[in-house]
Amino acid sequence: MRAGLSEAVVDLEAVAHNTRVLAAHARGALMAVVKADGFGHGAVPVARTALAHGASWLGVASTAEALVLREAGITAPVLAWMHVPDEDFTDALRQGIDLSVASVAHLRAIAACADTVGTVAAVHLKVDTGLHRNGACLADWPRLVEAAAELEQHGLVRVRGLWSHLIHPDDPAHPATATQVRAFETAADQARAAGLRPELLHLANSAAALAAPETHYDMVRAGLALYGIEPVRGSEFGLRPAMTLRGRTIMSRTVEADEGVCYGHDHTTTAPTALALVPLGYADGLPRTASGKAEIQVGGARRQVVGRIAMDQCVVDTGTEQMAMGEEAVVFGPGAGGEPTAVDWAVWAGTTAHEILTGVGPRVPRRYLPAQPASAARVDPRLRVAVLFGGPGGEHDVSCASAAGIVSHLDRTRYAVQPIRITTDRAWIPGPEDLPAGSYLPHDLADLTPAGSASAWDSLQQVMPVLAAADVVLPALHGPFGEDGTVQALLETVGVPYVGNGVAASAIGMDKDTTKRILSGGGLPVADWTLLRTNDDELPDRERQRLGLPVFVKPSRAGSSIGVTRVEDWNGLKAALAEAYMWDGKVLVEEAVHGREVDVAVLEHPDGRLEAGPPLEIEVCGGQSFFDYQAKYQDKATRFTIPACLAPAMTAELQRLAVEVFETLGCSGLIRVDFFLRNGTEPVINEVNTFPGFTAASQYPQIWAAAGLPYPRLLDTLIQTALNQADSPQTQTLPNTPSSVTP
Repeated sequence: MRAGLSEAVVDLEAVAHNTRVLAAHARGALMAVVKADGFGHGAVPVARTALAHGASWLGVASTAEALVLREAGITAPVLAWMHVPDEDFTDALRQGIDLSVASVAHLRAIAACADTVGTVAAVHLKVDTGLHRNGACLADWPRLVEAAAELEQHGLVRVRGLWSHLIHPDDPAHPATATQVRAFETAADQARAAGLRPELLHLANSAAALAAPETHYDMVRAGLALYGIEPVRGSEFGLRPAMTLRGRTIMSRTVEADEGVCYGHDHTTTAPTALALVPLGYADGLPRTASGKAEIQVGGARRQVVGRIAMDQCVVDTGTEQMAMGEEAVVFGPGAGGEPTAVDWAVWAGTTAHEILTGVGPRVPRRYLPAQPASAARVDPRLRVAVLFGGPGGEHDVSCASAAGIVSHLDRTRYAVQPIRITTDRAWIPGPEDLPAGSYLPHDLADLTPAGSASAWDSLQQVMPVLAAADVVLPALHGPFGEDGTVQALLETVGVPYVGNGVAASAIGMDKDTTKRILSGGGLPVADWTLLRTNDDELPDRERQRLGLPVFVKPSRAGSSIGVTRVEDWNGLKAALAEAYMWDGKVLVEEAVHGREVDVAVLEHPDGRLEAGPPLEIEVCGGQSFFDYQAKYQDKATRFTIPACLAPAMTAELQRLAVEVFETLGCSGLIRVDFFLRNGTEPVINEVNTFPGFTAASQYPQIWAAAGLPYPRLLDTLIQTALNQADSPQTQTLPNTPSSVTP
């Protein structure tokens, strides 16, 4: 060791290793808890190391601790969880610190400060699920979530998270944990019922992060394990202790038998022996209760601590070996060299390793061994998301616009994003592996994925390893070759999780005729229609009389109103059929339903819960006769109203029908169901979109934004749902499977 009385050596590579272990076990984000100056290791260097090797959040006890991180230039999300209501939160809010809230008094104090500062406070509501220490008790929880929802509506707070603490920190298999999980989920349901849409639920500590995946939710919080202490009793996960505490002997002497040692002569020698003085005491972290029991490695061997541990020093018995002054004395370390560990000291003192590590006082200098750069270890804690877009169909441009919206809103602290364009000639062109955060337009993505000379087959062979390396694929594809199950089948073959509907539901949803047959067979209301094929260029008189005028002529397997014509006079039928046959060999002639046009979005949450969003009403302006391609993508006068002005019973009925469509077609992830209200009162299902438009101005993201789920959080939900389904043996919803519906 270097010259000096003592030092604590912190091995940041061990912190990096432990972070990687934890990140590999976590099903969601990883929060590195660096309170108490990083458990005595140094909050700032530990935070930087953890963020570079798998953590995306930091946790501290107080706002003062959080501000230390900000002053060091650390910009990652930080949660501080201990406050009094009359605390001045000004600096914390200005520095973007997330604050834990355990009572209405705390919440209103934070909101008042946010109002003064002119910002929105990000808060995590804490519920007491049985620890009875901090957090709102279950009886007070409904009042807290209702107050939070009210303050969200006023723009003063944003409820980013819900959380709680486990009762048995070293035994996640304890029966009480399951009870806490049920209480936590009940609390989350109550929060959602109050209108809250938290993006992060977190319950798991270090032990649960490693051994109780059912507690992971959206994030795990790791403290003790981050520093290399195995947190689960009786189990090892390959963690490496990061701190070594050592000093140097400053004196050695030989005493005779029957001599008392240190204050009070609690220890008496039994034979002539050598005693070495180590300049570390309880002010430096050596617990006084370990006196007479602890050991320190001196001269390469463990030696008994004799007598009382004093404030600044302790004495070890070195037997027949008299130590030279300056001999290294290792109090604790990883244990690989035979030295005691922090866990050993905790046993001798009758305490926990937490107390041993955090007790190392500030007068002991810290020396840091650097971590290997994350790039050298090929560690990126973020999920690799491949965004597919383009395609050979008529909706190529629409797909590019959806992809531009998606890559612009994916959170780069959580995802490494790679765009992959499919050209109109079916060539696959990967873009940058880690597209920087920013706002992108469709032409930007085209510039980032320049077409080469490779054929469709050669380019597909080249892109297969890219797809296989992704953690999840987000197919922002519309119409044939993307929304019809073709690409989904390829992704199934590769074995990579993907967002949205599977092969069967995609193929069914793409075919309007098949969709109508299945839905009508299940008793769901659809517009009347007849099917024609390529050689049919006339409609029998009986069908004309049955359908009446006007009618819509549309390709069965195309989207975005491509090839759709409104026929007001039967003389225009032949031209309309010719236009539709340009896009598909199957063509529908469908009755025109007179009434309001309303869309309902359905979202599948990671836990399998289905939620129908608020209905959106479409009003077509600018002289358009229906919501055609121009009205959807070019006519700025088209208006959306969210929520639609409907009676509550009608809203509930549309949401119920939309969820029933989702289940009937065996969908997964998302759909948008487009309705007509015949004469304003009778719901009729018009179409189903298994991957609707995804620009920021599209109906689906707008519906969820109006429901309190902003675009980035909507993408988070879809991605996590896809990952959860990939882990499940059943990856598609079966028809008529009961589910929890949240209108």
